[in-house]
Amino acid sequence: MFREKLSLDKRDSIIIEKLQKNPFTSQQELGKELKLSQPSVSARINKLRQKGIIHQLVGMNLKKIGLPMAKIDISTIEPNSVLKDFKPCPFFLNGFITSGKYNLCMLFIARDLKTLDGIVNYHLGCHPKVRELEMNIIITLAKDFVMPLDLSEEKEIQCEQNCIKGIRKYY
Repeated sequence: MFREKLSLDKRDSIIIEKLQKNPFTSQQELGKELKLSQPSVSARINKLRQKGIIHQLVGMNLKKIGLPMAKIDISTIEPNSVLKDFKPCPFFLNGFITSGKYNLCMLFIARDLKTLDGIVNYHLGCHPKVRELEMNIIITLAKDFVMPLDLSEEKEIQCEQNCIKGIRKYY
């Protein structure tokens, strides 16, 4: 089903499968299995990257690091605007525009539950485009979940909106 939709042949599917299981699989190993030369495997991988079918992401496995995560479902009049406002937030992982009562789902991670609560109460909850929200703490992840986290600074992460300090940006 996905192969046809993405215009992949069997060899492309095998390359994707092998790289998902082990991103460090060499092109030479793939070539031996597929009975292709290393340059042919390289060309296929480049084609898959150009199409956006495979993408390399270096990050932390959130399933293993043990930091609290929250899924926040939001009813908003402008989901794109809310996503844009949160893009620079160091605690924001990702967001999804959805259908139904809540038309936006956002994922956050923090060092503790108090920080997640601050994000909800002092930033999201008083955002002028948010009508209603529901926060759920993620207890368990079923699969590995790799996301980039900025650890470039040893000092405390500072949120531009001061949501952790209890200062509301929106009045």
